[in-house]
Amino acid sequence: MAVNVPSVKFRDYQVDAISSFVSEDPLFAPPNIVIQGHRSSGKTLTMRKFFEFNPQIYNCWLNPIELVSWKPLLQHVARMISSTLVNLFPNVICEEQDALEAEDFYLLIKFLHAVLSSYQVLEKDISLFVVFDGFDQLQELDSELLPKFIKLHELLPQNLRVQLKFIYIIHDTAFLNRYSTYNLPTIVFPRYKHEQVAEILLQKKVCEYIESEKLLCKVVSCGLDPDDSTFEQIAENYIKIIIQAFHSYTGNDIVALGDLMDSKWESYIQSITADNINEPLSLYRSNIELYTTTGDTFVAEEEVHAQAGDNERATAYELSCISKFLLIAAYLCSYLEPRYDSKIFSKKSHLRAGRSSYGRRTKMDTNPRYLQPSLFPLERLFSIFQAIFPVEEQENYSIFHHTEPMRANVEVYENLAELNSLKLITTATPKNVDYLSYKLKWKVNVPWEIITELASSVNFDIGDYFSGLHY
Repeated sequence: MAVNVPSVKFRDYQVDAISSFVSEDPLFAPPNIVIQGHRSSGKTLTMRKFFEFNPQIYNCWLNPIELVSWKPLLQHVARMISSTLVNLFPNVICEEQDALEAEDFYLLIKFLHAVLSSYQVLEKDISLFVVFDGFDQLQELDSELLPKFIKLHELLPQNLRVQLKFIYIIHDTAFLNRYSTYNLPTIVFPRYKHEQVAEILLQKKVCEYIESEKLLCKVVSCGLDPDDSTFEQIAENYIKIIIQAFHSYTGNDIVALGDLMDSKWESYIQSITADNINEPLSLYRSNIELYTTTGDTFVAEEEVHAQAGDNERATAYELSCISKFLLIAAYLCSYLEPRYDSKIFSKKSHLRAGRSSYGRRTKMDTNPRYLQPSLFPLERLFSIFQAIFPVEEQENYSIFHHTEPMRANVEVYENLAELNSLKLITTATPKNVDYLSYKLKWKVNVPWEIITELASSVNFDIGDYFSGLHY
């Protein structure tokens, strides 16, 4: 059966390439296809339109970003393939399989073999395309995951009536370059140009806005006759101005520009009057604030006025005492050499005396604070933290009280997690931080000006620890 080619603006080459690789006949479709392109480049839209125009080509979709790790991904693959075949061929008797058992690749192969074998009664061979929309967006992405899927078709019998084909929609070019030796068929979606973005948004949004009930009510309330040409002119002027105003902020991201248009549309309508409805320049001037700010904020609207009148409190670093000393300890770990720790922080007199084990603390050629922060293990952080924390002076804040040993440990890790979530202390591994792992390396992410202000709030003179080292 011939393949129907949909019309997608500025994606003619990509649509033709997809129609060449995607076929209902397994003999004419490769087992793996890669669709690569940056965000908002039309990958998903083009693929969905292609399958919409070709209902005879069976497919199922997965969003890896919603599945966190590879194990739920395998289970979801098993469940989607099974449910799709049941819906396509309800008359075929198939023994029910538990998709949750597919916890590893060999179990997924076993599951697929059992399910696909039930469809040997079909009259002809068919292709079932499994589309991973954003394969590289999986949070716990294993480097071996893609090669296993690439080789999956080799582990299934070749005489099955239902042949699985995989389509990987990938955003990151660097991720795809790791697997260049596999020579996978790849269709690249380039970024849209500025003129293309404007044309696409005009085609998509004008029809949506001229049918707006709020625009109709506003025009009628102004005592004007509703005219399609007037509505179209208002919508086109609005879309063009938004693109010009925020293109430097969003780039050629169609989704982001569309969201900005939708969020400001109602405010734009409210400013329409009988005097400016036919004067784009006057209408622009009455809405100048809409084009000078995105409206994004990190705090709730009711907190904006409270924070604006209390600047001093806003820079007071609302951290607990434990968090402050953990951050100070992390700064010391990143900018002081470990070999001096026993001399600087030890409370044992016999360790502080002599230089046989750690040598003289000489003046460095470069101020360590001007260098990049060094990585350090968690054990060293806790050792320095315990040495500088004022246990005797602040009994109430002491986390080393003997009556509550378990609460002490939990409280330290809770504060460490808080600092990590605030990006004040970061790790060498950006994802899925295991705070109990001894292999994990940490570093501070705070400049000298902030750490000195924070140290002064707890009466800690951090400058003494850098005396003789260009302080």
